[in-house]
Amino acid sequence: MKPYYEHGGITIYHGSALSVLPLVSADVIVTDPPYGVDYNSGWDNALPGIDGDEDTSLRDFVLTFWGERPAVVFGSWKRNRPAHVKALLTWDKGPASGMGDLSMPWKPNTEEIYIIGGGFVGRRDSSVLSYRSPLTWNSVPMGRQHPHEKPVDLMCALIWKCPSGSILDPFMGSGSTLKAAKWCGRAAIGIEIEERYCEIAAKRLSQEVLPLELEPTTPQEQK
Repeated sequence: MKPYYEHGGITIYHGSALSVLPLVSADVIVTDPPYGVDYNSGWDNALPGIDGDEDTSLRDFVLTFWGERPAVVFGSWKRNRPAHVKALLTWDKGPASGMGDLSMPWKPNTEEIYIIGGGFVGRRDSSVLSYRSPLTWNSVPMGRQHPHEKPVDLMCALIWKCPSGSILDPFMGSGSTLKAAKWCGRAAIGIEIEERYCEIAAKRLSQEVLPLELEPTTPQEQK
């Protein structure tokens, strides 16, 4: 299968994870899959929808194929967690983030991150990760490029603790995982069914950066 983009150890395939996944090889999955929450927002009408977000069947197919090999997978408390989860992390998105059920006096300012498999490395840190990028809540006119866009520094922090080898994101979106892998000096493969997101990711990856040499500190450690 011909890559949509290939440069400097980073490869993008335009297609469904169901068809492309058996054709590629990698060591660790780091992905933000369709949550099964049928995401829809009046703020992001300019963005394509998320294919397969009606349930978790796409996520579960990929993780069943992957087995108990190392994986970092974002998710929602609203749906069942995947099998073989060994640790649960919480991403604290900050007080400005989240709409959710407007009848509730609390905003949904967190997301779950599931750790599957073994071989993860690095110092023993908190399971609550505080990375607060404005792109996680701002609208398209403010620069948001995907409904579930993740801060690149958050993805870097996760990748730094992954086992060695190449990174695979079967639900690449706008390419935050691949950009983080590039920053961390890792080879990476992304798969995305929506061509517009492939185009956005390729553009982001074309911006040359130097690999990070040191594990990034958390916002709390920078204070």
